[in-house]
Order: sequence, then structure tokens, then C-alpha cells
Amino acid sequence: MNKIYPWLILVIRIILGAIFLIASYDKILDPGQFARSIDNYHIIPFGLENSIAIILPWLELLIGLGLIIGVMVDGASGITGSLLILFIVLILQAILRGFNIECGCGLKEGEMVGWSKILENFVFLLATWMIYNRPIKLFELFPKSPLSE
Repeated sequence: MNKIYPWLILVIRIILGAIFLIASYDKILDPGQFARSIDNYHIIPFGLENSIAIILPWLELLIGLGLIIGVMVDGASGITGSLLILFIVLILQAILRGFNIECGCGLKEGEMVGWSKILENFVFLLATWMIYNRPIKLFELFPKSPLSE
């Protein structure tokens, strides 16, 4: 393993954390708009989108902070991977059903669902996998100990 790889993982961790922080910002400020974006996918039972619109942005904020600060990175990357898989499935089903809707991701206003969004989420998923399987832990608080593995 070369000496640059752990530093590369640290940079990827900070970038992915920043992406989740940015994505959470508008959703936290306007949960009603985010609830409408969730409802556009027509997959969540009526009324549940409001709860998701309140909880999910705060979860994204905590994940982003965890990745950037280095707190419980294994847990943050595990949750990140799960969310990204869910996002990929939701976008894919919207494409297959022919919906021409905004993704509601919070990164770019007006961004529509499409294959480029799925590719973007796969890149994020690859980055998450690299973070989760890192051999050396740099600048982390409360990393998983050898006893918990």
C-alpha cells in the first residue's frame, strides 16, 4: 500500500461529507418542498413523505459531519452506502415509469432524474465503498476498535 492512498481516502471522505452537507441544507430550510419532491416519485404511502422530509435531511447532515470530522466513519459510510443504493433504486424506478421529475437531491436546483444522476450516485457509492474498506484510519474519532470487528 503506498503512502498516498490513506490521504486520498481522507480527501474523498471530506468531499463526500461536504456533498451530503450541501444536499441537506435546502431540505432542512424547506421541508415542505422536499416532501413534494419525495411525493413526485409516487412510491411512498401518503403522509409518510412528511416524516421522511423532516428526518432524512438531518440524517444527511449528521452523515456529512461524521465523514468530515471523522466521527464514527464506518457507521457514517455504511449509512451513506445504504442511502445511495436507495436513491439509485428510486431514480431508476422513476426513469422506468417515465416520470420527468426533479430528483430532489438538493445539489442542483431543477436537476431532473436521468441516467446521469444514476451514474453520479454510483460514483458516490464507489467512494463510500473505498471509505468503508480503508486499510488505514487517518484523523478519526471513535473508530471501530479491533475488539468490535
